[in-house]
Amino acid sequence: MTIAAPEPPRSNAATWEVIPLGRGAWRISDGSRKQTDPGRLVAYVDRNETGTLEVLWLRSPCPTRSRYRNLEELLADLDTAVAAGVNPSRGTRPNEIPHFPPA
Repeated sequence: MTIAAPEPPRSNAATWEVIPLGRGAWRISDGSRKQTDPGRLVAYVDRNETGTLEVLWLRSPCPTRSRYRNLEELLADLDTAVAAGVNPSRGTRPNEIPHFPPA
């Protein structure tokens, strides 16, 4: 049995490859990288019961959101994050929380 997913929309940057994995699931890859490059895989996308898309980001830079209404919005956000170079370092400390001595 073969399940065909609708053709996904294309990004304006045309470097993202959106590969359908089944009904309501996609894999996003960076078309500018070689097939053997592990950094080629960008994200996995799943449509949940409510119709929203949930994204598992696999590399940086990536958007800070993980839920989207549609693929066009997701790809636009991805383009913006890559253009801005959003790459939060996990090695740096988060914002400091003020600590007060016990009363």
